[in-house]
Amino acid sequence: MTTVHDGFWCEVVARSPEACGEWVLGGYRAGTPRLALRWLREQARRLSDALDPLPGRAPFPVRSLVRVGSNSPNPGRIFREWMKDFRYQEMQLAALVAGRHISITAGGTDHVCGQCDADVYYSLSCRPISLDFPTDWRLVEPQYAAV
Repeated sequence: MTTVHDGFWCEVVARSPEACGEWVLGGYRAGTPRLALRWLREQARRLSDALDPLPGRAPFPVRSLVRVGSNSPNPGRIFREWMKDFRYQEMQLAALVAGRHISITAGGTDHVCGQCDADVYYSLSCRPISLDFPTDWRLVEPQYAAV
């Protein structure tokens, strides 16, 4: 069998095992590994802006933002750091080209559905869309019944 990649499926998901929930925040079918990484970087920016807004660049008044400690969970900071790590992204690009799955996951405690504090994990992921077919498969002209 030969495996051919027919694009790459990218996804952004939030999961909370404690709240028994999983929420797909977005999905995208990329034609190339580079387009997949470009989309993942944009989603990482979107998540980091929502989870860890920067003072003066967020829709919130500066005085309403509170700095978190360096040891506190901060998924927004993790995604912001990943966006800038082009060396690691090149390794992930090579993994996609080789047909492997990649992901970036970060999480921490959050207030879920206005009801409880629970651990929430945010994941950016991408996997090749594989088409398997025998190596001796040949494209043939379709045969139609005579009319």
